[in-house]
Amino acid sequence: MSYAWRALQQVIKESDILFEVLDARMPELSRNESVEEVINDSGKEMAFILNKADLISKSQAENAAKNLKTQTGKEVFIVSVKGKTGTKGLRKALYSLADKSEFTKLRVGFVGYPNTGKSSVINALAFKKKVEVTSKAGTTRGIQWAAIGERLLINDSPGIIPLRKYDEIRYALIGAKDISKIKDLEIVASYIVSMFIKSESTKKILEKFYDLKIPDNITDPEEILELIGKRKGFMKRGGEYDENRVSKSIIKNWQEGKLRF
Repeated sequence: MSYAWRALQQVIKESDILFEVLDARMPELSRNESVEEVINDSGKEMAFILNKADLISKSQAENAAKNLKTQTGKEVFIVSVKGKTGTKGLRKALYSLADKSEFTKLRVGFVGYPNTGKSSVINALAFKKKVEVTSKAGTTRGIQWAAIGERLLINDSPGIIPLRKYDEIRYALIGAKDISKIKDLEIVASYIVSMFIKSESTKKILEKFYDLKIPDNITDPEEILELIGKRKGFMKRGGEYDENRVSKSIIKNWQEGKLRF
């Protein structure tokens, strides 16, 4: 991670303004406190982008943006690259900043966790592919500059994972950690299930997605994992359900946005 942190410091140094790209489904979990501390210490201007807004309702996205702006005092932009919304407003805001800038070209740095969609947002702003994009965490390996029009340069940095405050659930939920590298699969999958059984409406979403009925007397996420495993046919010899297989399936469905609120 030492290279990634050096790259981050270079991005901050060379940029006139920084945007932290967050997962709109979970803005607080996808905020990178360590990165924000470095930006604040630099004295550079900063704003937020709530990406993947197509995975939640419009009202949920608007409430998340409102809360984040109130909490931080920073500007917040709601974007869905897949849904093709929000990028026009973001591009217009960037052009306005460039017009007011004293520099020939405004240098904009995009930072955040891996897989929050930084490169996808940049490509949408540019109307074409500028930087490599995949669903696998850690695609961006080095600093890349993308020209957006005549007055903008946008810098796509590697995803930065803090060296402290390690939290496997957080990294797994926002897709910053590949499933193959998650040690406690069942804990992460149980957490995802627990988010859905908090209310009757979201519980129904989970039931519909896996085509099953969760009895009212079953509230333990691990028991629900077993129900899903049996329903999906993820079984071991001897009739036991395969907890690793069902956990991987649930995490994968969540990370890919198939299982959503």
